[in-house]
Amino acid sequence: MMRIEVKYYAWIREKIGEREMLEADDGATVREIVEKLREKHAELAGENFLIAVNGRTVDLNTCLKDGDLVAVFPPAGGG
Repeated sequence: MMRIEVKYYAWIREKIGEREMLEADDGATVREIVEKLREKHAELAGENFLIAVNGRTVDLNTCLKDGDLVAVFPPAGGG
């Protein structure tokens, strides 16, 4: 089992809070963490996110390690 710190930004932070700790199975992927977050927080269901792990943008198949910091951003809009 590993502990992952999740930090939220923009409207997500306003609805959920600044950060939380999650427990995940060893070798969990970013996709699994996103699914856990969607199950835990109804306001995230159906939303897309930009994810960074330890300051680097990653894709959903990235494997996580104990102690990683996962940052969750809403996608940037433009106009």
